[in-house]
Amino acid sequence: MSQVDNTTKIRKSTHLNSEERQIIKRLLRKDSNNAEIAEILERDKSTIKREIKRGSVIQRRENPYASRNKNVPDYLDEMVYFWEVGQRVYEENRQNCGAKNKVAACSSMVEFVEKMILGEEKWSPDTAIGHAKVNNLYPGQEFCTKTFYNWIDDRLVKIKNIDLLLKVRRKLRKPRRERKKILGKSIDERPAVVDTREEYGHWEGDGIVGKGHKGHLVTLVERQSGVGMLFNVVNREQDKIVGVLDLLEKEYGKHFKEIFKTITFDNGPEFSDSAGMEASGRTEIYYAHPYSSFERGTNENWNGIVRRFIPKGSSFANLTDQDMTRIYNYINTMPRKRFGYKTPLDLWNEKISVIMSV
Repeated sequence: MSQVDNTTKIRKSTHLNSEERQIIKRLLRKDSNNAEIAEILERDKSTIKREIKRGSVIQRRENPYASRNKNVPDYLDEMVYFWEVGQRVYEENRQNCGAKNKVAACSSMVEFVEKMILGEEKWSPDTAIGHAKVNNLYPGQEFCTKTFYNWIDDRLVKIKNIDLLLKVRRKLRKPRRERKKILGKSIDERPAVVDTREEYGHWEGDGIVGKGHKGHLVTLVERQSGVGMLFNVVNREQDKIVGVLDLLEKEYGKHFKEIFKTITFDNGPEFSDSAGMEASGRTEIYYAHPYSSFERGTNENWNGIVRRFIPKGSSFANLTDQDMTRIYNYINTMPRKRFGYKTPLDLWNEKISVIMSV
């Protein structure tokens, strides 16, 4: 059988239109049944049946057989199809089709998320949404992070893409360029338990340089809890980081070794004094591969948040102790998705209270 002579019916897959409804009305007045109408319009009988039911209204007319008999009614009710009614009901139903936008229904939570993003908190959309969900702040108004990003793109909320501090950007990792100088033990020698984050006390460290390579900040971030520390060491001399660890050892005393089991640094010259940092076996120092910042991802992410307050090219000359405290308190009290929207400071307090009680 050729394609031209095939008998397969082509399915329209479209809704009835006003012209077809007028045809249905005329055919019904000629006493055509549903099957005949369906064949003429090349529609399914069920489609015609539903359309007739949709567009029919009750009409009352005098009973030609009315009499004095009380059991015979004076009027008869019958269902009559009007194409105008069918078209109107169809259009009303179409207004209710499709998923409705939840912005208006979730206005309270939307306002909260907008406030957290645009306000002093400078939270990310996921942080604000997750915090609201976990704490059940707006029951019945929850929406997911992806939905909120769609609303941003559709301009349904006050937030614009330019207001977002950072969107995910992925870059292909370049082949490692190994340098000849070896500062100490490689990250390859680091205990496997560090990678799993199952044990507390393993840190990552890095430096942040100020404008004109003047000024230097040192950051330390614990891998399991995500809590971080920030120190203004003024310059990149290698004795500065040793001094930082001396201060921490003085503060935590005999518990220092349990709190700071290992620290993984990059290959900067300011971290080259591994012997000074490991003095008396107080901790173990490891170094990431050159040009492989992703091996210290927790620390790099923490530094990225610091840069919200101190953008690249900024001078550290006027940076006060109060500024430093405000910065690391902000980061450590920000709810994190991977902790079920608990804060790193909450987890730090839990761990330290256990360690210090021994």
